[in-house]
Amino acid sequence: MKLAFGLIALLFLIQISSAQVLEISEMKLSVFVKDKAHMRYEMTLKNKIDKPLVPGISEIRLQKVEPTTILIFPIPFGERKQSVEVENLKAYSENINLKTSFEKFDEYSAIYYELWYPIEPYGERRVVLEFDADLVDHGILFKSITIPIGGDVDIKKVELNLTSDWKLCYFEKEIKTVPANHITFVTAEFSIIPFPILPFRGYLLFWGTVLSLVLVLSLIAKKLKRAEKS
Repeated sequence: MKLAFGLIALLFLIQISSAQVLEISEMKLSVFVKDKAHMRYEMTLKNKIDKPLVPGISEIRLQKVEPTTILIFPIPFGERKQSVEVENLKAYSENINLKTSFEKFDEYSAIYYELWYPIEPYGERRVVLEFDADLVDHGILFKSITIPIGGDVDIKKVELNLTSDWKLCYFEKEIKTVPANHITFVTAEFSIIPFPILPFRGYLLFWGTVLSLVLVLSLIAKKLKRAEKS
């Protein structure tokens, strides 16, 4: 009888969790960009009700968005959304290893972590999630990453820290909060060229300059040939 009551209570707590009474009050996302992106989420899960809450299975969503390009230049339509490959997945909370899993869908990937320990009424619990993700777009002189941020609960405060073995030359925007079941994106670009932080993508500046120089030199060469003929 006690066992049955315990199971009913546990199911009740899981149902409460699915009713959006849990939130991520703070998410510190640290991303190291190399060949792949090493992502470390430090999340504070907050119980929003006056009863103990078992989070159960929670989800973080990943998505890779690739724009359509003409030559090397992106155009503002025709982007393609796809899932992301994940490696070296692990999660823990207060020195307890948590069960994790990973699933790919047509347009996004889902990372699941399981926390079967109760959070006290209006209390908090810290969870750390780490993995390597195939989110980095590589070039000769530049590499970029579009970082997806989202999950199955509200994220009230986001703090993003970016590091790389190359120099940061472009950062698109700050993200402060993300609603449940949404994905928002932050784009950053790095280069081996020591550019300052630019208001637009560095590879567009560099290759646009190169193409312009090639065009100018070809025009000069044509004029010189005409002058020689005359």
